[in-house]
Amino acid sequence: MVEERHMHKRLAATAAVDVIAGNADLLSQILLHLPARSLIRFSPVCKLWFSIITSMQFRLSHSRTLAFSNTLTPSGIYFYNCLTNLQKVESLPLTANVTSLPPLQLVDHMAATLGDTLKDLQVKDTQVKITQSCNGLLMCVITCKTGVSNIRRGIVYNPANKGCHLLPTPYDNKYSEVVCYNLIVDPLEPPYYKAVRIKHVNTYSSNIEVSVYVPGSESWRSCCRFSRPFGMHFDSGVFWNGAIHWIGEYSFISFDVKSEEIAMKNMPARPQGDCTQKIRYFGEWGGHLHLIQVQSLHAKKFIVLELDKDTWRWSVKYRVHLARLISAFPEMVQQTSSGTQYAFSILSVIRGEKEEDSVLLLTIPGKLIAYNLVLKTVEVVRELPGEIGDTLRFNHASAYHYNESLIPVKK
Repeated sequence: MVEERHMHKRLAATAAVDVIAGNADLLSQILLHLPARSLIRFSPVCKLWFSIITSMQFRLSHSRTLAFSNTLTPSGIYFYNCLTNLQKVESLPLTANVTSLPPLQLVDHMAATLGDTLKDLQVKDTQVKITQSCNGLLMCVITCKTGVSNIRRGIVYNPANKGCHLLPTPYDNKYSEVVCYNLIVDPLEPPYYKAVRIKHVNTYSSNIEVSVYVPGSESWRSCCRFSRPFGMHFDSGVFWNGAIHWIGEYSFISFDVKSEEIAMKNMPARPQGDCTQKIRYFGEWGGHLHLIQVQSLHAKKFIVLELDKDTWRWSVKYRVHLARLISAFPEMVQQTSSGTQYAFSILSVIRGEKEEDSVLLLTIPGKLIAYNLVLKTVEVVRELPGEIGDTLRFNHASAYHYNESLIPVKK
């Protein structure tokens, strides 16, 4: 009798599994809550699973589910070696359940999707560069050889599923220099992403034109123009709170996704000191926008600022003193003609689920370090072999967050 009951339970369980496996709607609801890497691995299981997981509707729904559950925080970082032109991309997993990031052989991956397009554009490995990351997608720029001149084209790339989309030619009737491309990715707001092109109105003008591309269109649409502030650079824009933001030493500019207008925002007070390049970090993590400025290259202390979503005011979130770090790693100390300096470069401010898990990820000569912003503890995350003397190979301007996502790059 007992064996018979167990047999009935096993048969019932098997029947339930068969019902789920054969019911596309029910299966879709279950698969929506799995991480992207698992879905990619499961897609070849059968035709039904493949059909569900690779469909545009499911990929968008999966991305929205992650956004609703606030699980779009990065699981890793890609970063470039600043001292070489080989454009080798290194990676660092940031969570225990992610042991490695997808390798980025950018030209190989793009050639597989774009066919002969890259060959026709005469693109080489060293002419493909990541310029920004945003919620699972990377903005890449390729340098195309066209006779005596070079043309920079934008490519939207998803490293999780190797999807890529070559953006329309950046030039219309007359030539004008493209300054940069940026991405706005928000699965909760249609269209789920926009590409933003920044270019000079003409060769000799300081006026900037902002144009937008949305998936499914065939061209760029001009949105607005404004005068370029002194010292402002538009590469590596940061998407936060419904807008993309650029910051310079003297200006803070935002481009609103919905209104498609440019707005000048309040800059925090610049620290007093002799350093002309005071900004050491500007980035977003888990819905928080952070800024780090320093007084000088001699400074061991600095503050981490956070921008409030409602008031748009900067406030001090963390205070950092690197004395303990410098004591543990004296190779950071550099003696120069102007005095003692400290070799460190900030890659990211990482907010933990608990406040005491928040860390500052930075590099010093030969090492990648996690500095706990609350407990003030120091952990060596990775050795960085091949450092040249006391120089630094990495900085935040060449570091790009990786989010696991199935978000499609084209309709």
